Amino acid sequence: MAIKNHSWMGEPAVSVPVRRAVIADAEELARIRQLSLTCPTEPWTTPRGLPDGPWTKDCREAFAALLGDNDTFAAFVVDAAPGRLAAGAVGLLLPRLPGPDSSKPFNGEINAVATDPRFRRCGYGRAVVGALMDWMVSRDCHRISLTSSSEGEPLYASLGFVEGDPRMIWQIR
Repeated sequence: MAIKNHSWMGEPAVSVPVRRAVIADAEELARIRQLSLTCPTEPWTTPRGLPDGPWTKDCREAFAALLGDNDTFAAFVVDAAPGRLAAGAVGLLLPRLPGPDSSKPFNGEINAVATDPRFRRCGYGRAVVGALMDWMVSRDCHRISLTSSSEGEPLYASLGFVEGDPRMIWQIR
């Protein structure tokens, strides 16, 4: 599928060959996830190091399992070469209870977005996020959320994302 422009994408973009990820992409999606976690704390500086370890194998296995669940999980990618991804965006649909503002059944959560450094500034991030947003909206999603690095904030703002209400989080350490 070639992503050209979405109502939320602003000005027409160059056509980018985006496709939905398949199970064979699990290893590369784990690499893309690792890239998304290495964003530097200061924009456009050297990425932080993030060690390989058991988590990378777990991530590959999770992607392989999730890519078979086409109802609530999707990843959209741009290929760099056979077996190698230039960019990817991963997201989940989370069930939600109806409320006074919407009875739509899902909220969307974008979990990982990254572009290989060799392919940045080509519109690939915008294309894969746009495809993921289209998929979420087509499945009756009420709201889409994500956590952004400072590098990603301009892209997400241009797609219509705004800072939301602060949430409290409890996490096992």
